[in-house]
Amino acid sequence: MASNTLWQQSEKVRTKLFPSWFAQDFKVLSDFINKGEVEIVGERDYRIPYKKTFGGRMGHYDPQLGDMGRGSSPTGDVMLQSFYSLRLNFEFDQMQIKATTNKGVAIQNPFLQCIADGVKEFELLFDKVIHGNGTATLAVASAHSSSTGVSVYTLTNAFGTQLLRRGQYYSVYDATLTTLKSSGVLWATQLNTSARTLTLSGIVPNAANTDVICFEGVSGSNPAGPRGLKYWISNATTGITAGVDRSVENQIIAKYADGTNGLSTEAVMALYDRILMDRGEVPNLMGLAAPAQRAYAYSQMMAIQMSLIEGDKANVYDRLPKLKGKKFFMWGDVPHYVDIHQDATVVPYIVPSDFGRARLAPPDFYSTPGQTGQNARFIQLYGASGGPAAGVWFGLTRDDDLYCINPGQQGLIGSLPLSSFYS
Repeated sequence: MASNTLWQQSEKVRTKLFPSWFAQDFKVLSDFINKGEVEIVGERDYRIPYKKTFGGRMGHYDPQLGDMGRGSSPTGDVMLQSFYSLRLNFEFDQMQIKATTNKGVAIQNPFLQCIADGVKEFELLFDKVIHGNGTATLAVASAHSSSTGVSVYTLTNAFGTQLLRRGQYYSVYDATLTTLKSSGVLWATQLNTSARTLTLSGIVPNAANTDVICFEGVSGSNPAGPRGLKYWISNATTGITAGVDRSVENQIIAKYADGTNGLSTEAVMALYDRILMDRGEVPNLMGLAAPAQRAYAYSQMMAIQMSLIEGDKANVYDRLPKLKGKKFFMWGDVPHYVDIHQDATVVPYIVPSDFGRARLAPPDFYSTPGQTGQNARFIQLYGASGGPAAGVWFGLTRDDDLYCINPGQQGLIGSLPLSSFYS
């Protein structure tokens, strides 16, 4: 505030582009998925046929009037998929809108910005949730504290806070996804990616160290979510995937290599060969690696570099492979794309062309049926009296879900350790 002698001095405000104190547009998995097929579906399940056997019976026969025997025909079955509905809603009161309309008064108009960039934000949130396991789970806690008057969760090092977003509202379940403790009334006020902590806006009733953080809008036990990467690429031998019993049909089980000793080239080769032995060929695989696993691979690259020749010993060399601008790295002759939304203890290997989306309708603004133009997209809020409230609501909707036509052709290296820098 200006002093009495400098009362005529006005405030000065930085007018350049606002810095954003949160993660920006980062999508790896959805960028590949978006290039795949899209099937428009209805309310009924979408059927994905697959062939189980080629047919035919080979055996010996006697060319001297011997019985030729019987034959067989191809067999197959179907997987079942549908869409999953997600929304991203915004609300603005009249003060927020009117006070930021004039550029001489406000540097930025948040109402217009959310209209313009809401789709990009929705795409980022969608990229997060499609890394999941088919439930609404976004994070799993390993500790809880409420000493500061709010719930602070420490999260496991698999995903940590990577699927969460500051400002989003979350539902909190118990460890078994049976008891809903907090239903979308608390939001994330702080995220610490290094310490893997989530701070909520209040205290979760009956909070426990092992609670599960889910996105808003779900209810009941075992809340369903999009069928993400962990749903389709799994080495579990029991359970139902897209209507197929994993204990009966083992070709829906992704190939697996143990990564307890780290993301070595030998582990990548072992996974590659398991697909080769099973399918006779290996399609163009692509790994999705969290930064922690890239760091491990790079440390191995440095360890196996040849010694410098005698004449160069006096020079200083940086043996670390260049990071800037590198979206992927080659390891075990397979491209590994760096994905900050990926489980840090698992590297899945996908064939992007095997993935598609079952879609009810293209992503769009929510529109009131029978209305057109702005009246359809921007909804008047109402107060307790039943009269209009000084605010407006609008939302974006997305009605689709992932499917994989050939889960047994995918793979994963699991149980990967984390170095002290990343654990």
